[in-house]
Amino acid sequence: MRKISLCSSALTVFQKTTEECLDSSSIFSSKAIKVYIRLMFLRIGEIDTLNEKYQAQASIESRWPIEFDKLLPNLSSDEQTRLIQGKSISLIKYAESNWHPQLYIENILSDLKEQLRYSAKISQENNQIYICEHRDIKGIFWEKLELHHFPSDVQELSISVGSIFYDDKVILIADPYHLSGINREAFVDQQEWLLYEHVDTKQRYIKEFLFRCGDEEDDNNDDDDASTGTHKERKRSILTVTCHAARRSNYFYWNGYCLIFLITLVSFCIFAIPPNLSANRLQISCTLLLTSITFRWTVNRSLPTISYLTAMDKYAIMCLFILVILSIWHAIIGRLIFRYTPDFRVTSVTWLVNLDQYVLYASISIYIIINGLLLIWLFCVPLRHRRELHQKDIQYRQLLSKKYRSSKKKLQNNFDYIPISVQS
Repeated sequence: MRKISLCSSALTVFQKTTEECLDSSSIFSSKAIKVYIRLMFLRIGEIDTLNEKYQAQASIESRWPIEFDKLLPNLSSDEQTRLIQGKSISLIKYAESNWHPQLYIENILSDLKEQLRYSAKISQENNQIYICEHRDIKGIFWEKLELHHFPSDVQELSISVGSIFYDDKVILIADPYHLSGINREAFVDQQEWLLYEHVDTKQRYIKEFLFRCGDEEDDNNDDDDASTGTHKERKRSILTVTCHAARRSNYFYWNGYCLIFLITLVSFCIFAIPPNLSANRLQISCTLLLTSITFRWTVNRSLPTISYLTAMDKYAIMCLFILVILSIWHAIIGRLIFRYTPDFRVTSVTWLVNLDQYVLYASISIYIIINGLLLIWLFCVPLRHRRELHQKDIQYRQLLSKKYRSSKKKLQNNFDYIPISVQS
């Protein structure tokens, strides 16, 4: 009994000392409880571009401040001692009899596998007691995949955490002291994708529309309407944690862009056939056109059905138009030769041959300019975005190093404390 009273007295003194250093109005006076979220992507599985989903395993740590008097009755003397020493203590079956934010995953597709456990610890940053919920999850998550820049696209893989409480009760905030992160080593699709090291967080709110269906429900919700306002839309706080995966596009450069480029380039070799043999020219042009269409269908099988064109789609369609225009020109030059030459024969000095050569030079020049513009666009838009993400990786590593040094310094300062003497 004496040991318990000593620990209780020590904790009381510790709490009074702590409250002097805190702005209690920002923690306990506010009606909405701030829940700090930290998410770690432990493993990224297969990224299914066709069905817009991906597999992942993650760990979510959510912590919120708790008043000293509410936690003390649930602790033994040993747990109180460990708590004073700054160690973490486990709370068995905490959620059964205590308040917690009741978090859920918004973008989960399959049955979610999760494990929950709770602990309490005094924060080194502000000496406040926090309850921490450790949630290990595994499942298949939905993600809207943007393919405008395919195959140089960068996909955002996110997990959205929400609370069933409205924003007047719970607000989810990214943990400012413990950054979210990702384990890049445990990644299944490393041959196809490149994971970036940094992780982004975004706070947003979703609106909920209330549907009233009876007088009884109206009576039950009178108190809530009085506090939140009859005409005010109720919202829930959502925190989205996002990592980025860039497609390894070398395969598509060689087997996509390069093949389309070569097929179109061969179409200019048709001008080596004399223009009076327009039937032979048209036969080869139509063969190349059908080959390009078949190749385009093959590439589209690996992509989802989307309402817009990707970068490769635009390039392939542009090359198809070039083949069609050249085929039309071969038909026109054949018709002109048939009309203006009586024996359907031409020589190298004939004006129709010179005209055919001018069309060849003009079409090659236009094709070179188009490919040059494509290279400039690739460097300035998709690849620039990748360079920006790489720069964020560097900033993220610097921030981690800075926080590590700061945490280490605070830990050393905490060892130089003045012991609290308690008299019985």
